[in-house]
Amino acid sequence: MTSSERRPIASRLAIRFAIILALALLPAGVIAFIKTDALENEIEARNEAALLGATVQAAMAETGLIRRVRGMVASLSHVASEVIDDPAACSELMRGVANEEPTASLVAFIPVSGLMTCSSVGRTYAFSGNPFFEKVVRLREPGFVVNPRGPVSGTSVLGISHPVLSAAGDFLGYVVVSLPHNALNDLRLDAFGDTLGTTSAPIEFWTFDRDGTLLTSNLDLAAAAERIPASHPLTEFVGTGSSVLPEISRDGRDMTYAVVPIVPGDLYLMSAFRREVTDVGGGLSAYMPSLLMWLIGLVAAGLAAEFLVTRHVRTLNRAIVSFARGDRRLQAIDLDNAPVELHELASAYTSMTESITRSEAELEDSVHQKEVLLREVHHRVKNNLQLISSIMNIQLRSAESAEAKTLLRNLQERIMSLATVHRGLYQTSGLADVRARELIPDILRQITSISSGPERPFVTETDIDDLRLVPDQAIPLSLLLAEALTNAMKHAGATRDRPGKLRVRLKRSGGSEAVLQVSNSRPDVTMRAHIPASSTGIGTQLIMAFVQQLGGRIDSGEDDTEYHMRVTFPVSPLVTAENRERSEALSD
Repeated sequence: MTSSERRPIASRLAIRFAIILALALLPAGVIAFIKTDALENEIEARNEAALLGATVQAAMAETGLIRRVRGMVASLSHVASEVIDDPAACSELMRGVANEEPTASLVAFIPVSGLMTCSSVGRTYAFSGNPFFEKVVRLREPGFVVNPRGPVSGTSVLGISHPVLSAAGDFLGYVVVSLPHNALNDLRLDAFGDTLGTTSAPIEFWTFDRDGTLLTSNLDLAAAAERIPASHPLTEFVGTGSSVLPEISRDGRDMTYAVVPIVPGDLYLMSAFRREVTDVGGGLSAYMPSLLMWLIGLVAAGLAAEFLVTRHVRTLNRAIVSFARGDRRLQAIDLDNAPVELHELASAYTSMTESITRSEAELEDSVHQKEVLLREVHHRVKNNLQLISSIMNIQLRSAESAEAKTLLRNLQERIMSLATVHRGLYQTSGLADVRARELIPDILRQITSISSGPERPFVTETDIDDLRLVPDQAIPLSLLLAEALTNAMKHAGATRDRPGKLRVRLKRSGGSEAVLQVSNSRPDVTMRAHIPASSTGIGTQLIMAFVQQLGGRIDSGEDDTEYHMRVTFPVSPLVTAENRERSEALSD
């Protein structure tokens, strides 16, 4: 006999709930004809929906302007660093931006010194000591600042700012676009008028930032500060979506508030109007039957849910969450006096967790063994290649002819490139891919350490996207890079007084392709006669062969300061290597 057959039928969850809720809902027949509550809720819901719709419409009118100006300021911050040393050119740039956005009263670059010489209004102004300037300088990130009286425009403005950084990352100042509050208020008034039309209760609205600071309002800011909710600070609405709530204002008014994000996380619009109380019943007595029914149903349903379900579900939930977070200790689940369905659920959960725990242990053992073996293979290959390189290094020191030394050094560099790839495979977590950001800098360091010295110093620069390469691509790519770097170092013209420059870039192109570019500095005129002319020897043949293995295409060129070689190749998806490893494991 099972546990469910031994328990009485009254212990089932459905029977218990049916009995208790039937008793709780007996008063429903008495209040069936009372519509007061439904009518009151409908009136309030319509008012809230109208207010929320009007607020959303007003926010949409302002969102377009704010987002457009934020994007304009962000773009301007990148361009401004190029012209800030030329006040005339800088001011011309600011005037051009101001012409594109006629609502802006000021477009300017303000340096950390506070002396504005670059602006759309063509005048200078010293902001040092201004508290709003100090706030933006301390912020050093995109933001908003409200100034009740802008020093340049003379009116209340909303400033949208963005820091300007030098190429080295130093903070130079910030660009700011000032929007007059009256222009923003006109946008909102138009939107509220179009949505609500004529209302008996006037709409009041204001904007605030993520710190809860009031920015703009159709009221005086001091009056708006008294209209905000008394028990809900403005920061409580940051990070939330559109919402409507009835609340008492700080000055004691019974208000309905609607909140809509203009720039989620940064800027919000809140509107409010006084609630109009509609008396459609017989005062408080009209609500008493509904209140009594609600209280009886709530208490009965709450007690039933807590006694029959909730407390037992909490026990099961704690066990499930603990197991999901990685706790594999098998614990007894105490469901004393629980319905039979929950007892059966707990029993099934216990059986399932035991089975999962056993399967996970077996799988972890298998995966660990495979990972150890693969890492050992790559580690030994890397060690063997390094041993061969060491032997070649000994032979290199004993070689007498320059040609032999050159051949041995080139071969050594190629072998060390292979060793670097296997080290990447040994150190990677997935063992089916190699991270370009780890592989390419290693190869660059290895080649420069072999081919450079006190008499031929080099300055290197890398710009590598976070690409993950399958081993079949990582190996020819590393060998291609080694050949290209060796050739670049030969023609960089490095001397003790004039170090050579090497730059390696690997960037995504078009989503499914990548571009490898190797650039080196050109020697000065006095040294070019001492550098051997380029040839089509074994290095060139190897580079072309590696490009073919990658399925790519190559082009090269030069300008006044550097030579460059660029290889474009398709990036193989990682599933290629994963499927191959899986098929090899199955065949083994």
